Amino acid sequence: MKNIFMLSIFSRKRKYNDLSWLQVDVHNHLLPRVDDGSASVSQSLDLLAALTDQGIKQFIATPHVWDGIYPNNKESIQRAWEELHQHADLPRNRLRYAAEYMVSEQLLKDLDNPLVPLLCLAGGYVLIEMPLMNESPLIKDVIQKLTGRGITPILAHPERYIYYQHSPSMLKVFKDMGCLIQVNLLSCYGYYGPREKNVVKYLARKNMVDLVGTNVHDVRHMKAIEHYVRKEDVSGVFREKLRNAEFLLDLGMEVRPGEILKGKYGSHV
Repeated sequence: MKNIFMLSIFSRKRKYNDLSWLQVDVHNHLLPRVDDGSASVSQSLDLLAALTDQGIKQFIATPHVWDGIYPNNKESIQRAWEELHQHADLPRNRLRYAAEYMVSEQLLKDLDNPLVPLLCLAGGYVLIEMPLMNESPLIKDVIQKLTGRGITPILAHPERYIYYQHSPSMLKVFKDMGCLIQVNLLSCYGYYGPREKNVVKYLARKNMVDLVGTNVHDVRHMKAIEHYVRKEDVSGVFREKLRNAEFLLDLGMEVRPGEILKGKYGSHV
C-alpha cells in the first residue's frame, strides 16, 4: 500500500502546464559571476526570461556565501544585482537578492557580529546549506542561534545530502527546532537521481516540505526544467502546503543578527 501511495503522488492529473504554482522562486543562482551559477549578464537574462515564460512572478537570487570557496558578502552580491538590473527589464521588487549560507564556523562568528549583514529572503527567513557528502556538526548550533534571535532558518535541498537519503526521518529534528525545508524542483522529477526523488516523496507524504526552489544555475538546468515541465505536473505533490506565496511582493530585508535581540532590523533591500 505504501509503495502504491508513493508512486501515486507523482502521477496526479495535470493541473498546471507551467511553473506558475511556484509564484516565487526562493532559491536560484541567477546573479552573474558571483558563484557557480550564471557566468554572465547575458546568461542571467536568458534564464530570467525562460523562468518568466514558465509563469514565475518573482525571484529571490541566493548566491552562495561559503568562506574560502565563495567569499561573497552584501557588497559583492548587491553589485551583481545592480549590474543585472541595469540590463533586465524588470521592476526591482521582481528580482531581489538574499544569500545561501554554508553552515560553518565562520557563519557562527558572523551571526555574533552586528557589523555583518545577514541577507534574508524576507524579514526573518534565511537560507542555509550543508556539504552534500558530510553533515556539518554545527547544524544544530546554527539553527538554535538563528531561531533564538527571531530568525527562521530554511534548510536548502536536504534531499541531496547523502547522509539523509537512507533515513530522511532525521530531518524531523530540524523541523521540530523551527527550521523550514526547501527542496529543489528538479529533485521532484528525478533529475539528480532516484534517491533524491524518493526523499522528496517521503517529505511530501509527511507534509515536511515548506518551499520549492528551482536552484537553477545555468542553461543546462533550465533546459532540464523545461523538458520535465512539458512531461509532468508535480504541483499536486505538496497538497497546497507550500509557503512560496508568502514571499510574494514582500520586500527582502537585510537583518543584522546582533541587533535582533534589541528588536532592530536592517534596511530594506
